[in-house]
Amino acid sequence: MKFIFYISILLVFAACQEKKQKVINISDRTPKSDRNYDAPDTTQRVDSTEIDLKRFQRWNPEISRVRALERRHFLERFQPEKSEKFVWYLNNNDSLEYERYVYSDSIVTKSAFYNWLDRTGMSYFGADEAIQNEAFAILYTDTVLLRLSGSLDFKFWENLFEEQDWMDEGDYWIKQRKYGRAKWFVLKEDKLKELTDR
Repeated sequence: MKFIFYISILLVFAACQEKKQKVINISDRTPKSDRNYDAPDTTQRVDSTEIDLKRFQRWNPEISRVRALERRHFLERFQPEKSEKFVWYLNNNDSLEYERYVYSDSIVTKSAFYNWLDRTGMSYFGADEAIQNEAFAILYTDTVLLRLSGSLDFKFWENLFEEQDWMDEGDYWIKQRKYGRAKWFVLKEDKLKELTDR
């Protein structure tokens, strides 16, 4: 009986004894960085909207800041290859929505444009009707639709199209003042002519 007692005590003693495990410090095995992580980061990060602001300010120095426009537009349903959507804030506290859609070919562009016209409720191409209440304009070219809405200086844009050579013969420019009616223009012989003046 004593024998069983001693074996029991020996088993309890062996079970209670701590097993020492070797702890591996991984930092001893990895290469060390020379960077001081407590020091402030001096690398200069470039904000993409800052790049866009500088690009747009070359066109119009009155732009004080830009913001990416998050809202999806109907014209995006036609899967443009490239799109730019921004809100421009001007020095006089006005703003302008700038949207540019580049499509794969003229057929897709035409489809997007005519579907957009149909959605706005236009009765026919070139109709003297209000498209929306806000001032807006749209440039319709072979593969690009450029839509503007808000505080618009139509003459500025027409001059910019001429300077940047953005329009070709037969391209359309539709503009409408706030609460006004749309006026349709086509580029003929290097001049914008109203569709009624054909």
